[in-house]
Amino acid sequence: MNGFFGAHQFEIVAFICSLCFMFFIIESIRKQLIKEAYSLIWIFMGTILIVLSIAPQVLKLVSDFIGIAYPPYTLSLVLITAILLILVQYSIVISKQTERIKELTQELGLLAEKLSKLQERLDKLDKTEKSSK
Repeated sequence: MNGFFGAHQFEIVAFICSLCFMFFIIESIRKQLIKEAYSLIWIFMGTILIVLSIAPQVLKLVSDFIGIAYPPYTLSLVLITAILLILVQYSIVISKQTERIKELTQELGLLAEKLSKLQERLDKLDKTEKSSK
């Protein structure tokens, strides 16, 4: 008997971790900490992890297909691939947001300059009104 849970220790731990992961994602969505667009990616990845951890035959089939002899390594590979895909997706979002922030900063600078010029004109008008009284 290997380990505390026997021969399927890795699968049991993977299943428990996958369930905890899904619980965390669902709670984050419920508390609106994750936007809906991003939550779909996380739910999809969590579902894949749960399926692969509770269906060893699917994991074995995928492992055989990609040429990995030990199926739990495939589960780790899927997890690492999912993390990389999510990181790429977030990099795209960050790049878009950085560009948007740059545009908004430039726009804010132009508006501040216009406001300053308008304030100067208003001050001049106030001075001319006060001097004409």
